[in-house]
Amino acid sequence: MLFFILTLGAAVCFAFGNVLSKSGVAKSGEKADIHHPFKFILSFLTSKRWWTGFLLSACGNAGNYTAMALYNLSLVKPISALNPVLTAIFGRIFLKEPINRRVIAAIVFVLCGLLFASAEVGEKAGTQNIPALWIFFFILLAFAFTSHFIFHRDEVSDSLVMGTCYGLSDVIYKSLAIDATAKGIELSANELAYWLSDIRVWAFAVTYLTAFVFTQVAFSRGRALFVIPFSAAIGAVVPILAGALIFAEPFPPMKIVSIAMVILGSSLFIASPRQMLRKTFKRNSHANK
Repeated sequence: MLFFILTLGAAVCFAFGNVLSKSGVAKSGEKADIHHPFKFILSFLTSKRWWTGFLLSACGNAGNYTAMALYNLSLVKPISALNPVLTAIFGRIFLKEPINRRVIAAIVFVLCGLLFASAEVGEKAGTQNIPALWIFFFILLAFAFTSHFIFHRDEVSDSLVMGTCYGLSDVIYKSLAIDATAKGIELSANELAYWLSDIRVWAFAVTYLTAFVFTQVAFSRGRALFVIPFSAAIGAVVPILAGALIFAEPFPPMKIVSIAMVILGSSLFIASPRQMLRKTFKRNSHANK
């Protein structure tokens, strides 16, 4: 029960938080500009919507990090696919946005995948391989930051950096949580110095802050219906891969089916530019009648 309270509660907070943050950034009217970064930052820091979204996302992070400390990454992270599911549902209820057959199919795949995942909640915890952690970390980080040269659309490269860095920060956090659980934590200056000397703490801080910055950049330059599901899918796949390659988590057939369905469902949420143009054209046509 605790597993679902933490993970589902986090998913709800993230869904509302992303929608409000995107709305706050978009309402400011400013685009991310490397030449005028402070002007862009100040534009959304004065938005009440953005701050409400930020606080909801912080609540989501509290639930998410607690769940990752207690359970395997490959169990916790597929639940993050509920973010675009809930975003679509909330958009339909509160904003009267249409849900097409593709989105309905995506919702069905994700929810079915999560039902399969529920059977594995009590599985054995994994172990960790620190050398594999750093190899995994630097390969994915290099890929994320060179994606701009591979994909020539800002929203694709921004979302890749955003999702990859969030995913890597989760992986680093899980590694730290495993050691903290085994070692025990004491409130003392020596304990603080011990953790501050661990390079993983700084790697976590850098990747999380980078992801946070690129979230705002992606929201200013990309479509919410692309950025949110795409980054959420990447942010889930990275820790799931780490669960297999770094933490030696068990992957029974039922979990493999669950993860495959969640990833497939997440991919169906990603609207192509052609689809978005078609929707915009239809919306404008109805408005002109």
